[in-house]
Amino acid sequence: MSPARRSRVVGLLLGVAAALVALWVPFWWWAPVGSPLVFGLLALTPVVAAVAVVVAAVCFLARRRAVGAVALVAALALLAVVVPRATDDGDPTVTPGPDSAPVTVATVNMKFGQARPDAVVGLVREQQVDVLGLQEVTPEAEQALAAAGLRGELPFVVSRAREGAGGTALLARHPLAPSGLVLREGVFSQVTARVLAPSGPVDVVVAHPAAPVFRDDAAGWAREITNLPGPAPLEGPPRLVIGDLNATLDHRPLRELLSSTWSDSAAAIGAGLQGTWPTDSTLPPFAAIDHVLVSGPVAPVDLTTRVLPGTDHAGVVVRLLVRDARVPVTPGA
Repeated sequence: MSPARRSRVVGLLLGVAAALVALWVPFWWWAPVGSPLVFGLLALTPVVAAVAVVVAAVCFLARRRAVGAVALVAALALLAVVVPRATDDGDPTVTPGPDSAPVTVATVNMKFGQARPDAVVGLVREQQVDVLGLQEVTPEAEQALAAAGLRGELPFVVSRAREGAGGTALLARHPLAPSGLVLREGVFSQVTARVLAPSGPVDVVVAHPAAPVFRDDAAGWAREITNLPGPAPLEGPPRLVIGDLNATLDHRPLRELLSSTWSDSAAAIGAGLQGTWPTDSTLPPFAAIDHVLVSGPVAPVDLTTRVLPGTDHAGVVVRLLVRDARVPVTPGA
């Protein structure tokens, strides 16, 4: 191949690459929510942001300044979306004091009940988990977890275990009471309860919206996220939504939910790029679809993920600082 032809081919390839990363910006913003293909592609947005940086650099090194500028603008736009997830927001809603206390919550998708019970119980013991949300928990898995000692750690339970992927459960170290929250039924079950923690009551929802890839009504996934309970009222107790939401921060339904006073724990403390699925692949997990959303007088202070044998989701553990909503906030507290 002659140098001139090689130059034209390189220019064409760089132009196509720059166009693709540039088109990702409007695609991220306006992509339809009912397409399984779009659902899968959007989870790759952090990867595309990194690729856009590489494309821009190669374009400038190859002296293709026009296409380099296009790729650079796209890279900056995507980095503006992605980078804040890797930085602490520096604005906790709760500060340490005599009226606040730590509460540790965790979420585990058990993959049709196949997660090893001893690994789940070990995670709870090691991390001193106070509240555990389980998805894809089957009646057999519940019995195996109990035999492994989970009920000794978390004796208070609200469960809707069932065969297959649809079962959900909430287990707690502290007594449970009705939360009063109304849950709209989806493909998979959801559960809710008020955890009567020493720091004060905390309302918890364990959710598992069904992904659009494996359902006849793909847009129903977006509706299930939209139908999650609203954030905590001004004078009410803290409110949490935990579980496998089958959505990253690049999926519009979750972005819109977080535009209210909900906050994603991982993004708030700079761990928002830490993938949680799939953990059973040779590649590192790239999709952060397991979440702990918080609202009200509560702030995340630490997040840990743990690969668990038998499941393709990482267990996610978040330490929260919770202020009792019944205690008046004093100036400067």
